[in-house]
Amino acid sequence: MANICLTVGAKASAKNMMAGLNTLNGLKSWWTSDTTGDTSEGGTILFRFGGGGMDMKVLESTASKIVWECTGGPDEWIGTKVTFTIQEKDGESELMFKHAGWAEETPFHHHCSMKWASFLLSLKGYLETGKGRAFPNDIQIAA
Repeated sequence: MANICLTVGAKASAKNMMAGLNTLNGLKSWWTSDTTGDTSEGGTILFRFGGGGMDMKVLESTASKIVWECTGGPDEWIGTKVTFTIQEKDGESELMFKHAGWAEETPFHHHCSMKWASFLLSLKGYLETGKGRAFPNDIQIAA
Protein backbone atom coordinates (compact mmCIF):
# COMPACT_ATOMS: atom_id res chain seq x y z
CA MET A 1 0.00 0.00 0.00
CA ALA A 2 1.12 3.54 -0.74
CA ASN A 3 0.31 6.65 1.29
CA ILE A 4 0.60 10.41 0.91
CA CYS A 5 1.81 12.09 4.13
CA LEU A 6 2.25 15.86 4.46
CA THR A 7 2.54 18.42 7.24
CA VAL A 8 1.75 22.13 7.11
CA GLY A 9 1.67 24.79 9.80
CA ALA A 10 -0.50 27.88 9.93
CA LYS A 11 -0.70 30.98 12.07
CA ALA A 12 -4.24 30.09 13.13
CA SER A 13 -5.94 28.45 16.07
CA ALA A 14 -6.86 24.78 15.95
CA LYS A 15 -10.51 25.87 16.09
CA ASN A 16 -10.11 28.00 12.94
CA MET A 17 -8.16 25.27 11.17
CA MET A 18 -10.87 22.76 12.03
CA ALA A 19 -13.51 25.12 10.61
CA GLY A 20 -11.53 25.12 7.36
CA LEU A 21 -11.76 21.34 7.30
CA ASN A 22 -15.23 20.56 8.63
CA THR A 23 -17.50 23.27 7.19
CA LEU A 24 -18.70 23.61 3.61
CA ASN A 25 -17.61 27.25 3.45
CA GLY A 26 -14.16 26.36 4.74
CA LEU A 27 -13.70 23.48 2.28
CA LYS A 28 -14.95 25.63 -0.61
CA SER A 29 -12.31 28.22 0.24
CA TRP A 30 -9.23 26.05 -0.20
CA TRP A 31 -10.04 22.76 -2.03
CA THR A 32 -12.87 23.17 -4.56
CA SER A 33 -15.53 25.83 -4.80
CA ASP A 34 -17.97 23.08 -5.86
CA THR A 35 -18.38 21.39 -2.47
CA THR A 36 -21.73 20.19 -1.14
CA GLY A 37 -23.05 17.65 1.34
CA ASP A 38 -22.96 16.93 5.03
CA THR A 39 -19.70 17.50 6.95
CA SER A 40 -20.92 15.90 10.18
CA GLU A 41 -19.78 12.46 11.32
CA GLY A 42 -21.63 9.87 9.21
CA GLY A 43 -22.36 12.40 6.45
CA THR A 44 -21.01 12.47 2.91
CA ILE A 45 -19.26 15.43 1.31
CA LEU A 46 -19.26 15.80 -2.48
CA PHE A 47 -16.21 17.47 -4.03
CA ARG A 48 -16.42 18.33 -7.75
CA PHE A 49 -13.59 19.40 -10.03
CA GLY A 50 -15.09 20.26 -13.42
CA GLY A 51 -15.84 16.91 -15.04
CA GLY A 52 -15.06 14.68 -12.06
CA GLY A 53 -14.81 14.53 -8.33
CA MET A 54 -14.90 12.53 -5.15
CA ASP A 55 -17.46 11.57 -2.52
CA MET A 56 -16.08 11.37 1.01
CA LYS A 57 -17.90 9.73 3.92
CA VAL A 58 -17.02 11.37 7.24
CA LEU A 59 -15.92 8.49 9.50
CA GLU A 60 -14.68 10.63 12.40
CA SER A 61 -14.92 14.30 13.31
CA THR A 62 -13.54 15.54 16.64
CA ALA A 63 -11.94 18.80 17.81
CA SER A 64 -8.53 17.65 16.56
CA LYS A 65 -9.10 14.93 13.95
CA ILE A 66 -11.15 14.27 10.83
CA VAL A 67 -11.20 11.00 8.88
CA TRP A 68 -12.87 10.54 5.49
CA GLU A 69 -13.29 7.44 3.36
CA CYS A 70 -13.56 7.84 -0.40
CA THR A 71 -16.79 6.18 -1.57
CA GLY A 72 -16.99 7.71 -5.05
CA GLY A 73 -14.47 9.03 -7.54
CA PRO A 74 -11.45 7.73 -9.43
CA ASP A 75 -10.92 3.97 -9.06
CA GLU A 76 -7.55 4.55 -7.33
CA TRP A 77 -9.25 6.64 -4.63
CA ILE A 78 -12.14 4.28 -3.76
CA GLY A 79 -11.66 2.88 -0.27
CA THR A 80 -8.73 5.16 0.57
CA LYS A 81 -8.85 7.18 3.77
CA VAL A 82 -7.95 10.84 4.27
CA THR A 83 -6.97 11.88 7.80
CA PHE A 84 -6.42 15.41 9.10
CA THR A 85 -4.88 15.63 12.59
CA ILE A 86 -4.34 19.04 14.21
CA GLN A 87 -2.02 20.04 17.02
CA GLU A 88 -2.02 23.58 18.42
CA LYS A 89 1.12 25.16 19.84
CA ASP A 90 1.25 28.77 21.06
CA GLY A 91 -1.75 29.89 18.98
CA GLU A 92 -0.45 28.29 15.81
CA SER A 93 -1.57 25.00 14.37
CA GLU A 94 0.16 22.09 12.71
CA LEU A 95 -1.79 19.84 10.38
CA MET A 96 -0.62 16.30 9.81
CA PHE A 97 -2.27 15.00 6.66
CA LYS A 98 -2.45 11.41 5.44
CA HIS A 99 -4.15 9.95 2.37
CA ALA A 100 -3.73 6.23 2.99
CA GLY A 101 -4.55 2.97 1.29
CA TRP A 102 -3.48 3.51 -2.30
CA ALA A 103 -2.91 0.14 -3.99
CA GLU A 104 0.40 1.27 -5.51
CA GLU A 105 2.51 4.24 -6.46
CA THR A 106 1.46 5.19 -9.97
CA PRO A 107 1.88 8.40 -11.97
CA PHE A 108 -1.64 9.37 -10.79
CA HIS A 109 -0.62 8.78 -7.15
CA HIS A 110 2.36 11.11 -7.65
CA HIS A 111 0.12 13.71 -9.34
CA CYS A 112 -2.34 13.57 -6.42
CA SER A 113 0.52 13.91 -3.93
CA MET A 114 1.60 17.16 -5.57
CA LYS A 115 -1.98 18.42 -5.80
CA TRP A 116 -2.58 17.67 -2.10
CA ALA A 117 0.55 19.69 -1.26
CA SER A 118 -0.70 22.63 -3.31
CA PHE A 119 -4.17 22.44 -1.77
CA LEU A 120 -2.76 22.28 1.78
CA LEU A 121 -0.78 25.43 0.99
CA SER A 122 -4.10 26.87 -0.20
CA LEU A 123 -5.57 25.97 3.22
CA LYS A 124 -2.64 27.74 4.91
CA GLY A 125 -3.27 30.84 2.77
CA TYR A 126 -6.97 30.76 3.54
CA LEU A 127 -6.33 30.55 7.29
CA GLU A 128 -3.65 33.24 7.38
CA THR A 129 -4.98 35.75 4.82
CA GLY A 130 -8.62 34.81 4.25
CA LYS A 131 -7.90 33.80 0.65
CA GLY A 132 -7.16 30.28 -0.55
CA ARG A 133 -6.65 28.95 -4.08
CA ALA A 134 -9.54 26.51 -4.43
CA PHE A 135 -10.34 24.82 -7.73
CA PRO A 136 -10.79 26.24 -10.37
CA ASN A 137 -8.26 28.88 -9.27
CA ASP A 138 -5.73 26.34 -7.93
CA ILE A 139 -2.10 26.04 -8.95
CA GLN A 140 -1.94 24.08 -12.19
CA ILE A 141 0.61 21.29 -12.50
CA ALA A 142 1.40 18.90 -15.31
CA ALA A 143 -0.67 15.71 -15.14
